[in-house]
Amino acid sequence: MAWHIFIPDSLLEETDDPKIRTYKVGQIARAAAIFGVEHIWIYRAGGRDGRFIKLVLEYAETPQYLRKRLFPLMPELKHVGVIPPLRTPHHKLKSRPRVGEIREGFAFRRGKRIYADIGLDELATVEGDVEGRAAFRIVSTRPLRVIPTKPEEYWGYRVHLTRKSLAKTLKKARLDLAVATSRRGQDIRDVKLPPLEGEVGFVFGSPRKGVMELLGEEDYPFDLILNTIPNQRTATVRTEEAVLATLAVFNLIRRD
Repeated sequence: MAWHIFIPDSLLEETDDPKIRTYKVGQIARAAAIFGVEHIWIYRAGGRDGRFIKLVLEYAETPQYLRKRLFPLMPELKHVGVIPPLRTPHHKLKSRPRVGEIREGFAFRRGKRIYADIGLDELATVEGDVEGRAAFRIVSTRPLRVIPTKPEEYWGYRVHLTRKSLAKTLKKARLDLAVATSRRGQDIRDVKLPPLEGEVGFVFGSPRKGVMELLGEEDYPFDLILNTIPNQRTATVRTEEAVLATLAVFNLIRRD
């Protein structure tokens, strides 16, 4: 099972403060990491911040020791210090290497050999033909050698900026179960939820428009349209708050 969340490119339309904008995106990153979301989709909703949202989400997901290699200095990342660390399994701290340990790294060719920066004091020699960012398993510590591998535990999320409408983005994701969140949806306490299997998607609206309004004249066959925060005591619920609340509720019934 893989979880997907869908957020609009108008997520930040209510604020121009660059620090607050960065922090709001960071809250989406934290919620996704806490509950093991594997895909974040940014759909077109009339906003102008899709590229910025994607950039900050990808920066937050990248282990700290790889950020200088993968992200040049740019004004959009000036306030990323306000984002709390994700502390996911692939955000390793520097430690003594252990055979069998899996670490995220960046591989590059130097002469006839391929080396990888895996966040340790020395570069590792790569056995295999891979370049760029990848996960590596340590097979030797003296000398330090690694092989490409596929982690079995949660290893962060991927970000997709589609520049397509909500309906077209949902179709592109090819979900097995699609859940729209709406204040006007069914009370989640009154719904018998189906098994959470396959590719499961949760769709969120913008600060000013709900999911069904953003869908517009397009049609998409949601499996469920739910109010995941019944009896809310505030006039509005921010998108980043709705993401956290919704994933927390569904996490209670997750069985993978």
